[in-house]
Amino acid sequence: MGKVSATIELPYAIDDVFRVATRVEDLRRWLPEVADAELLDPALVTGARVRLRLGPGTGNAVITGTVGELRPPTLLAIAGSGGPLSIKVRTMLAPQEPGATRVSLQVELSAPPFLGFIAKEVERRIHAELPASLERFRALMEADQAG
Repeated sequence: MGKVSATIELPYAIDDVFRVATRVEDLRRWLPEVADAELLDPALVTGARVRLRLGPGTGNAVITGTVGELRPPTLLAIAGSGGPLSIKVRTMLAPQEPGATRVSLQVELSAPPFLGFIAKEVERRIHAELPASLERFRALMEADQAG
């Protein structure tokens, strides 16, 4: 149904950014509308299961999904569904000038046609939140590098 995306450039090496971007327990700290995130399997690998609990703006939906793609240090894609929503989140990293990384976040939402208004509202909320979401990721990176 809908796809929203945003990009930010960070002054950190791609391996460091990938390590922080793929800490499932920290997704709630920066991804839009994610209130809680849990890795349901022992390790983050392709096929691992992930549970995301979304915030009140999305009806507190619980999305159970799988890691569809994991290509260190450039890509993490998680796709799943819960209630009427299906969601795919892709975090893509690309090295830039020495020591810098471009982070692109893409969120794709869908719902059955008769419930499309739900996906449209979630899409609107996520689109509005994406720039702040990537700034929260910047702060998470800064804290990681300082600590």
